[in-house]
Amino acid sequence: MPTELTVFSDYQQIHLLDSASSTEVADQWFDSALPDHLALANDAIGIRTGLNGHVTVTIDVTDAPPADDKDAFGTVTECSLRADSGTLRLTCPTYGEEDGDLVTVPRGWLRLRVSLTRSPDDADYDEDSDDSADLQHIRIQCWPAEPSDAVLVKGWNPETGSFHPVPMD
Repeated sequence: MPTELTVFSDYQQIHLLDSASSTEVADQWFDSALPDHLALANDAIGIRTGLNGHVTVTIDVTDAPPADDKDAFGTVTECSLRADSGTLRLTCPTYGEEDGDLVTVPRGWLRLRVSLTRSPDDADYDEDSDDSADLQHIRIQCWPAEPSDAVLVKGWNPETGSFHPVPMD
């Protein structure tokens, strides 16, 4: 059953980490394989949201990779995360790594699919809007899997200066 949470996105990011992690997520952005989307460490990730304000996050823990539904989202990435404690903490930079909501997950390596309803680079986004359709929603699906490289499944790729995959007309 998915868990829906609200977290404050500060510095246009939220953090998801193993509850026993001592990783400073802020230090991970520069060495990330996807620095415009994710800050990556073995036991922690930062997710670039594109806004400062509250975001809705749904965390769905599954036994196997979920069906591909990338067309319903503006940006989709995948990465690996190690959760030795069996508990992930969802927080933000100003809350600190000791605060935030906890979600139970299988112990060990997980694969995470991070899907954002709006691209963090969406120039039309109005973070001051009261319209719930304008709010950023982030879905994080996770399942047990051996570690593998982070990938941009869908979204703006600043390295190529184009959208990935190229939209079909």
